[in-house]
Amino acid sequence: MDYPNRRRLKLDGTGEVVPLEAEPALRDQLLQADPGAAAVERLFRIHVEAFDWNCPQFITPRLSAAQVESAKLPLRQRIAELEAEVGRLRSLEQDRESADGS
Repeated sequence: MDYPNRRRLKLDGTGEVVPLEAEPALRDQLLQADPGAAAVERLFRIHVEAFDWNCPQFITPRLSAAQVESAKLPLRQRIAELEAEVGRLRSLEQDRESADGS
């Protein structure tokens, strides 16, 4: 599943559980691929007989937290600019009111 790009690969085939000790090279390769990941507990081998890319129509895009934060950054900057402008305008209005009231 590739949520950001709204793509899903559908596989049709049969699977088998492979004992870890039967494939030590593959187990070690998986462990080295992501050293911080959880321990490899099982291996599954899928004998693919057919595949298809699903239509993206009903795949809801999902983004990582980092992608969301990156997208929000320009909005936060614009909000800060607008808040500063509102503060400046309020200050000017208070100055005018003070000058008119004296």
